[in-house]
Amino acid sequence: ASWLPQVARLLPRPGAWMQVFRQFMAFPMFATVAWLLWVLGQQSGIDGAAALLVLLVLLAMLLWALGLAGRTRLWVASFSIAAFALLAGAIGQNVVKPLEGSGAVAAAPGQPVRWQPWTPQAVQAALAEGKPVFVDFTAAWCVTCQYNKKTTLASAEVLQALDARGVQTFRADWTRRDPVISAELGRLGRSGVPVYLVQAPGGQPQLLSEVLSVDEVTAALAKL
Repeated sequence: ASWLPQVARLLPRPGAWMQVFRQFMAFPMFATVAWLLWVLGQQSGIDGAAALLVLLVLLAMLLWALGLAGRTRLWVASFSIAAFALLAGAIGQNVVKPLEGSGAVAAAPGQPVRWQPWTPQAVQAALAEGKPVFVDFTAAWCVTCQYNKKTTLASAEVLQALDARGVQTFRADWTRRDPVISAELGRLGRSGVPVYLVQAPGGQPQLLSEVLSVDEVTAALAKL
């Protein structure tokens, strides 16, 4: 602004709005925490997310207690530290405990599971049976992956195209940086997700764009 005084006139003047803005910026931080808790829930389940929430509440109580005065500060802070240590030992393991399960994605009642958990053996078995495959390399913390999953990959047009050609769909969950999936990504010349692969029996794998469109997916499936 010292170099261009005219720019200084465009800047808002200091005032009460600065305090409101500072408080408002807490909400994006809250939203980030909520998203990270969702990511943790994908990895450790509801027990892991709940355990972390309890520990965060106790941590907030401790920070609040440090702002008190006199003996109240000592008693509340001591209780918070003791409770945090006790619960961290009792339920802290749930935060880092992997979620047990097959990795398959649930379908509507009466319908078969559409997305199967990815393994190299499962893909090769499908190709050996003469079935084309579609592989979704994804991760819970990948925003682009989640966008594609909820939009393009969930669209009726894409699902109908998959069914019409008998495509076997696999989902490779890289949320925890599975070494087998990492090796497969390296083989495909990629270092991260999302990666989308379409392959016909006896053909070479075809990689799609990171931000999928319905037209791109249906065009790739039409070539199978």
